[in-house]
Parts: sequence; structure tokens; C-alpha cells
Amino acid sequence: MENMMGQQEHAQAEHERPLLKAVHCNYIPVADSQKAAEWYGKHLGLKRLRPGSNILILGNGQWFFLCDSKDRKNANFYADFDGKAGYEMFSLTFETENIVQLHEALRQSGTYVEPIQDHGECGLQFRFKDLDGNKFNVWQNPKRTQ
Repeated sequence: MENMMGQQEHAQAEHERPLLKAVHCNYIPVADSQKAAEWYGKHLGLKRLRPGSNILILGNGQWFFLCDSKDRKNANFYADFDGKAGYEMFSLTFETENIVQLHEALRQSGTYVEPIQDHGECGLQFRFKDLDGNKFNVWQNPKRTQ
């Protein structure tokens, strides 16, 4: 009887597990994927999968696709967020190991960047926009030291 109960609990736990494991790739609309790839390489240090590719590789190996879009200016949308109605929302949050260095490099390049915010146990964060106005959030794990 106990063995049967254990099997039922295991089957129930398997059923409750999410069917999606992770985000494998991200696709971002841009006006010109070649110009955008150059910008991401220059300002964020991302490398192309191969020369001339619109696929960039993040530090953890994840693929980041820049897609030439004729009908969509960027991936931003408006939502009620962080106590603000109609906030221009970012589509992704990137993780970095040195948020101060990244923020300063983007600011020095003339890129649109918002101030770094300290969210206590949730870590440091800031937002920036790429060449096409795609807005992104950057986060640093608070357990990592600079």
C-alpha cells in the first residue's frame, strides 16, 4: 500500500512540474540587423554566431536574434508597472556581473540609460535603449560583489 501511495505522489509531482524549462532564444525587432549587430558588439560586447550573422551570443551561451522588421518599430509596449500607468515597458531583463561598469560605458557612448536603482534584496537595476529604441532592463545579482 505504501509503495502505491509513493507512486501516486511521484506522479502528482511530475504533473505539477512546469512543462516549460527555460527561454532558449529571444527575437528582437530591428530596422537593420547588421547595424544593430554592430551596435550590440560595440556597446555590449556581444559576438556574432558567425560573421555577418544576425544571431548574437550572450555570456551564458544563449542566442539572441536581431530580426529585420518592416512592421514593428521595437519590442516595447505600455503597461501599468511599478506604480506607473502607461509605462513604456521593457521586453527583457539582462543579467550582468558589473552593472556600474556597463552603465558607465553605455552612458559614455551616448546611449539612453536611466539611473541605477538599488532594489535591496532584488539587486541593482537600470534600463537602457538600443539603436532601435528597444528598451531593456539590466540586473545584477545582489549576491555578487563588484
